[in-house]
Amino acid sequence: MRKNELERFNYGQRVVHWVVALSFLLLMFTGLAFSYPSLTWINTLLGGGAAARVIHPWAGIVFSVGLVFMFFMWVKSMFLNKGDREWLAAIKAYARHDRERIPPAGKYNGGQKIFFWLQILLGIFLLLSGIPLWFPEVYGSGLLVTMRFLHFVLALGAGLFLIIHVYLGTIAYPGTLGAMLWGSVTRGWARLHHPLWYKEKAGH
Repeated sequence: MRKNELERFNYGQRVVHWVVALSFLLLMFTGLAFSYPSLTWINTLLGGGAAARVIHPWAGIVFSVGLVFMFFMWVKSMFLNKGDREWLAAIKAYARHDRERIPPAGKYNGGQKIFFWLQILLGIFLLLSGIPLWFPEVYGSGLLVTMRFLHFVLALGAGLFLIIHVYLGTIAYPGTLGAMLWGSVTRGWARLHHPLWYKEKAGH
């Protein structure tokens, strides 16, 4: 933790976050290369299409295991309470940076909690739809067509959530990314974005 800052994430939490993030990026880019011939050059960077087809499912296992660790690390903090529901009702004010209309948030606001649950659900369904594609000889052609389509749609949804997540953590709210890089945030950032958590950590 950097001097005069508040710890937000410990080392283990940051490692799990980046394992999930990097494995998903690998999954997303190899998946896009499988789906769009114009992007096959991506797989060339990994040793070719055959190598990418081996890497992709194993990256999926790493991603899924990382999600399990993430779930148990954060689940106790991710249940919505009355304050979170009030925060979600003011989501338009949050998007406009109208801070006077945004209810104070604890360590995680309502949006972050919803994102957590969506991420877990998407991860589960991506795994379930991906297993038949890994072992196509075990399943019928009809099921494979359905699972391939479902897997593609789920991956697009997960990719969209990733873009939003990165945007909010970098451009929209500067200083947020540092929490996952160094584990800490400035007191000003904490007071502005998560005032209830700031009071708890700072003791006032």
